[in-house]
Amino acid sequence: MVVDDDDLVHLMSKRILSMYACVSNVYSAYNGQEALDILHQGCEGAMNLPAVVLLDLHMPIMNGFQFFSEVKEMECLKDSKLVTIMFSSTLDPADIEQAQSLGIDYFFSKPILLEKIESVFRKEFTS
Repeated sequence: MVVDDDDLVHLMSKRILSMYACVSNVYSAYNGQEALDILHQGCEGAMNLPAVVLLDLHMPIMNGFQFFSEVKEMECLKDSKLVTIMFSSTLDPADIEQAQSLGIDYFFSKPILLEKIESVFRKEFTS
């Protein structure tokens, strides 16, 4: 799932993710609330839950930290592994520290690059 308020990020991310055989569908959300709605639909069985979330930090309505805090409270996700990759246009040390304290798996600076995604997929999805 791609959670970002920028159309270009969605386009680039979908192109990168579609290169992986393990990715069958890419959901799009333009803020944290839309992403939560998608996850709730997945929890209700209306769609498959995503395995990976590419998450922007700064978005309207609900930012990346607020979204992730809500995700951690979702009972239906307690036993599932949702790999979260946060991207931000800033590298404020306080943001990086907050991401780590919340349990976000990866924090990268923008732009979203193929090499960054590849490194995560190698680590998380290959045995």
